[in-house]
Amino acid sequence: MGVVGTGTRAKKGKRYYGRSRERRRRVVPWLILLSILLLALPLLLRAPGVVQKALHPLRYEEEIRAAAAEQGLEPTLVAGVVYVESRYDPDAQSSQGAYGLMQVLPDTAAFISSRSGITGDHREPATNVRMGAWYLNYLRGRYDGDETLALAAYNSGEGQVDSWLAEGRSIPEEIPFQETREYVTSVSEARNAYAELYGPDLTG
Repeated sequence: MGVVGTGTRAKKGKRYYGRSRERRRRVVPWLILLSILLLALPLLLRAPGVVQKALHPLRYEEEIRAAAAEQGLEPTLVAGVVYVESRYDPDAQSSQGAYGLMQVLPDTAAFISSRSGITGDHREPATNVRMGAWYLNYLRGRYDGDETLALAAYNSGEGQVDSWLAEGRSIPEEIPFQETREYVTSVSEARNAYAELYGPDLTG
């Protein structure tokens, strides 16, 4: 009897040990995963901002700040226009011949230069941003400080905006050009995004 009893206890001990070892095998991977998650938590908490900054890159911020200050504009407004116009590609060119960060047309560059005294190649990033900011401020002044009208004119031209106003259209809700309606909305959204991500002076 004693031999049989000892064998039974031995078998039970082996089964218990086997179950214990199996539990450890199951628990260890979860502990490792938990440790990784805890280590990655700070990065995960910052992820929304990191992703948003990747979607809204900021380059040429010194040029943007300088041009905005020169024209009395908010840096985030200029940054928003640059984002929508070129996605910060200094070599961006439209089918109409607009070029650079703020998509300045050659004829517009000549007009800006004659009125502002800003000289240089409008395709060069710093000059392009200075000219674009000057023109944006010029349009803002032309429309009595209304930035929505200024943005609409920046996209579609002063003549178009003047005709819409003469027709009594509400801007931007009743702009007949979908591209211009979307442009005004996109710049406004980008402006808010840049203010949130980088601060009102783009120094964040």
